[in-house]
Amino acid sequence: MELIACGLTFHSAPLAVREQAAVPNGQARTTLRFLVGHSGLREAAVLSTCNRTEFYLTAPTEGLAREVAERLARYLDPLGNHGVADHLVARTGADAVHHMFRVAGGLDSMVVGEAQILGQFKQAHRIAREAGTLEGALDFVMKRATSVGKRVRTETGIGQGVASIGELAVSWARQTLGDVAGRSVMLIGAGEVTAVIARRLAGQGARLFIASRGGVSAEALAGEVGTAAVAVARVDDVVTDLDLVISSTDSATPVLTTRDVKRLMARRRQRPLAILDIAVPRDVEPAAGQVDGVVLTDLDALGAVMERNLAGRRQQLPAAEQIISAEVGPTVAVLQERDATGPTIRALVERAEAIRSAELKRSRGLSALDAAALEQVDALTRSLVRKLLHAPIAHLKEQAGDPQTALLLRDAFDLDEAPPSSSGR
Repeated sequence: MELIACGLTFHSAPLAVREQAAVPNGQARTTLRFLVGHSGLREAAVLSTCNRTEFYLTAPTEGLAREVAERLARYLDPLGNHGVADHLVARTGADAVHHMFRVAGGLDSMVVGEAQILGQFKQAHRIAREAGTLEGALDFVMKRATSVGKRVRTETGIGQGVASIGELAVSWARQTLGDVAGRSVMLIGAGEVTAVIARRLAGQGARLFIASRGGVSAEALAGEVGTAAVAVARVDDVVTDLDLVISSTDSATPVLTTRDVKRLMARRRQRPLAILDIAVPRDVEPAAGQVDGVVLTDLDALGAVMERNLAGRRQQLPAAEQIISAEVGPTVAVLQERDATGPTIRALVERAEAIRSAELKRSRGLSALDAAALEQVDALTRSLVRKLLHAPIAHLKEQAGDPQTALLLRDAFDLDEAPPSSSGR
């Protein structure tokens, strides 16, 4: 069994490629079932955010693992027109585990230490479970990644300051507009990121308009921040008052085309308008940035502008990396044993016997027992050890498909530590 992490991120691919590879949550289950049902893979999960689309997989053979990137490229970019194959990065084994831990901990994010990624990782895990595309190995690694991500956030200061793309957008808005109090801002979309932006801007005195393609989410968000929802088709009615538009929907096609933006700017008589598009795929056609009076910033440009604000968080990276590195080895050890309980059982029996023998040898020097009595003590202690180990060994055999059981036993009995010396010290 081979563990694989394969995908593309803002490190390896420009926005134009990432949006081609995006897998909306609504399509994730179908995609995962296809990969497991038709590609020979045993397990599959997908994490698709504004900055990455990554697949976490297990394959039955090394040969199939080597073909994963090629197969994913054909699935995501069937005609090869978008260059997905050129930007996919594949990791296997311990490298894949290490990468997944860094992702869940926010170390691989555009906003280092962002809070949102851990929730997105957990959601990807849940969706894969619901899709029925997880077995023991990948389920175990994703659980461990979530646990490690929580440790990184609680045991280091990597989450201090700006903590999400939404908050990064608000920080950018303040830099772009100066004081946002009294400024008119239209938010297109009503998802989690937009909600963060709306609450922050409302708290700072901005005048908000919430635009949506329909549904109760926009109405609910507008009510929460004390404004009214505006249908996207009615944006013309309020565009003359706007200072800024921030768009973040999950639409597969542009919400604002270049033609739309030209029309809106004509109604404004070309008065300058800032547009921040943080959606993947993009909500605003890139060519709209060429319209007179429009300053269009996309997600990649936003990351470049705000790079200098992340220096403080990077000081926490060594401590976070240390936590992650310490967790990789035990996790990989369990993955290597998940198809056979024998190694853990043997280690458990050997540890118990080493302790029993060391204590028996030490006690021989403190007693006047003859050889027959010592033989009886030896038999008695062997029997005690055997009975004490019966329950954990039986439990391990019963849970052979769950590698976490083996890891817990190894931790509980220190099976990866050096055995006690025969001196008893």
